[in-house]
Parts: sequence; C-alpha cells; structure tokens
Amino acid sequence: MKQMKNMKPIFVLSLAAVMTMLSACSGSNGGNTAAPTEAPAATETAPEPTENAEAPVADLGGREIRISHWWDATPVGDSEADELARERIKKVEEKYNVKIKYLNTEYWSTPEKISSSVMAGDPFAEIVRLPDGFIWGLMQGGFLTPLDDYMNGSRVAPDVIEAMRFGGENVIGLESWYNPNDSGMFYNKRIFKEAGLKDPQQLMDEDNWNWTSMLDAAKKLTVDNNGDGKTDQFGLAGAHYIFSELLIASNGGTIYDEATKKVTFDSPAAMEALNFEHSLYNEHKVVKENEGNDWEDPAKYFAEGTIAMYPGGLWEIEGRILDKLKDEWGYVYFPKGPQATTYLDPLGQTAAYVIPKGVKDADAIVKIWEELQDFDNWQENRRLSLENVLPDETSLANAVNEEGLVQRVFGGRFGGLGIKEQLDSVTGKFVKGEITPSTGVAQVIGPAQAAAEKVLSGEKAKEDAAKKAAEEAAAEKEEDAKE
Repeated sequence: MKQMKNMKPIFVLSLAAVMTMLSACSGSNGGNTAAPTEAPAATETAPEPTENAEAPVADLGGREIRISHWWDATPVGDSEADELARERIKKVEEKYNVKIKYLNTEYWSTPEKISSSVMAGDPFAEIVRLPDGFIWGLMQGGFLTPLDDYMNGSRVAPDVIEAMRFGGENVIGLESWYNPNDSGMFYNKRIFKEAGLKDPQQLMDEDNWNWTSMLDAAKKLTVDNNGDGKTDQFGLAGAHYIFSELLIASNGGTIYDEATKKVTFDSPAAMEALNFEHSLYNEHKVVKENEGNDWEDPAKYFAEGTIAMYPGGLWEIEGRILDKLKDEWGYVYFPKGPQATTYLDPLGQTAAYVIPKGVKDADAIVKIWEELQDFDNWQENRRLSLENVLPDETSLANAVNEEGLVQRVFGGRFGGLGIKEQLDSVTGKFVKGEITPSTGVAQVIGPAQAAAEKVLSGEKAKEDAAKKAAEEAAAEKEEDAKE
C-alpha cells in the first residue's frame, strides 16, 4: 500500500512488515563446540561434548548499537510487552557489552541515509528497518550485508529466512514472523442491514464471497437516498492503484515474478482483474469518484458512512476508521476472483531489518537482533494489538486468519522496481474511461520491464547515491561560501 510513512508500531504488526502465510518458530540458539587443536592421545578418553554448549559471546567493548526505524521504537510504555522488551535490552547490553539506542529516521530518508553513509565508510546504524520498496535497489547496489553466513542456528523459521532471499539470491533481511493477512475489505454493517442484504461476513460464511457477490452488493448499494437525482451512497470507494493490486492478487495473478525477473501484469489472470476493475468504474459505476486525492478521499468517504465497502490494510484502522466511523463496521478478506480457489492477499512489498554494508561484527549484530525479539509471543502480541482496534470477534478472527482461509501471493515483490508506477499510470486513465486496459498495459509493459532491470542491475541505486552525494557536497560548498 502507498503512503506508509506515517505507520506507527501497531501498524507494522500488520505490514512488517511488510507478508506470507508463514510463522516463526522457536528453537535452540546454541553454537558449535570448537574442535580441539590436537587429537587426544590413544590412552586418553576424548572429552564428551558439553550439552547445549554455546559459542563464545562477543564483547563489543561498550559500543553503541543503533537500531533505526521510521518511528521511535524505544519501549518506554508501561505495558507488559514494553516491560519485557526492556528486560531483553538489558540482558543484551550486559551479555555483549553494548548500549542499545533506537533512532527515529524519517521514512523517505532511510534509503538515502544508508547509501550515503555506506559510501562514506560510516554506516549510520547497525540495524535498519528498511521501508517497503527500497530493498531491491540497495541490495543490488551493494549497500546491504548478505546474511547467509550468519543464519546458522537462527531462531527464525527456515521458511521465513528463505523469504528474505530476494530473487533467490542472498538472504538480505531479518524478520521474525510473517502475517498472512494484511489487507482485505472493510464494510459498513448499517448500510447492508438497512438494504436488507447479506453482508460480506455472511457471504463469506456461505463460501460465496467473490467478485460476483461483491459487485452484486455494490450495485444494489449505489443509490440516491435523498431523491435529488444524484447518487449519494456508493457500493465501493478506493484508489485505482489499490484496487488493481488487490484484484490481481485475488485472482491468483502477480505483477512481477521474482524467479524469472519478468513483469507479469499482462498475464491472463492479471488482465482479467484489470478488465474487472475497468468495469467497476465505467460500466457499473459503483465506485465513488475521488475529489482530488486518491489516497485520502476513499477512507474519508468510508468514515463518513456513505460507502458500503472499502478495500484497505489493517494498519489503516487506527488513523482512518477508529473513532471516526460512527456506524457498526466489520472486516473480511478481499473477495475471491474467478481463477482463485481460496482468498489471496498480495505481498508486493516487504519491509525488513537490514545490516548496512560495512557494519562491523555483523555476526554478533545478527545475534543481538535475534535476542531482542519476542519469538515466543508474537502471535499473542499481535492478537492483543488488533483487539484494541477491531470492532468484534469475527473481524478479529479474520484479521489473524484464525481458520487459515487466506494465503499470501508470494514471489512477486515489485516494490521499488518501478513496475507498479508504470501500471498505475494507466489504471488512473482507464478508470476514467480514457483508455482500455489492453491498450494501457501494452503501452507500459516494456517500460516497466526496463525500469525493473535498471534497479536490479544496481545502476539506479548507484546513480541515486552519487546524486545525493553531489547535492550534499554542493550544499556544503555553498554554506562554506556564506561563511
């Protein structure tokens, strides 16, 4: 989803995040006992290996370990989770002889700070929560530390580790768990009830929540309530670029294929989704037109109670729905497309913790990160956080994927490759009827592929870093001239 720079920690539980239907598991974090330098004499008995022996702990000499997020992650609250986090910090500081410090780095500045500080030979932080969409470029540009050699004996589940192997290459990020359901459909219960219609939850319970039933409800709920000849209530509201991503995924399609490094939004499943999106706006006219801000307007309409259904992410609830919408509401999965056999949620972007290139003692830094995580309670913590913002137990069960009905569409992370930007440029036109999906896709499929290849070659990251360094040098020169 776009505009994630304002995410708070509770939102990252749904986004960091970034992800797939995987879960973290706990295990031993023990190391291997070193072999003796000489074989024991024949008359001696070789010593039995010590059970649960651990590798020597690194003493980092009082060094400050800086951990950067795009929010202040310092656990200063009085909750049990924060208290436990402070205990883990204290143990890590004593064990490794370090001082943990959390940095609050502005969202869009994070990749620039990584590249410029690495080029200067002085990484600005040891561990960085890297925003969605910047991992590919920095990885290919050589600004991030490959972590394969440091993951032996990790408490992170093997499949989560593999999920951090971007494009089948090096493990580049650290992530302790994955949530299989980050986005779905919010709906207004009052509107459905007043119309005498089954709401999305009832349809889902009947295994009849799909594009067809969504469209049927949207058509019946797009009405003129006050009789002035103008539609004042719509079945749907949303941004065209959100609809395209969710519709493609819900039909089993992808926008990008990591394995082949090919742009795929021209596939049959994707084109079926884009044609359906076109029909929602132009043929059926069930989506309320935005008034100038594709990102802010749809959530505002839903909060005002004039929209029946709004596709969005769980992380949006606290800032955009909670305490704003006065009507009863609920949360369900995004409906199934014709080619899908289950509910599907896209993983187009992935946030992760990275270690910038040039950070010393990367092996110890990985261990420090792991020991700061709450591997054992992440599911409970996430559920508790969602209980605070969701309206009822059914919505909560959907959000935590209690019945395992939703799967992540994995293997097509396009964030930061310039692919979605090309697609968005034409969906913005065809939802207005200015162009057909087939014509629009034909125009941008080539440029989208070229944009991805430029990022994957590392060329773009190096260009951006060089440009930033030149700008900083010019600014410094100008400042010196003033003095």
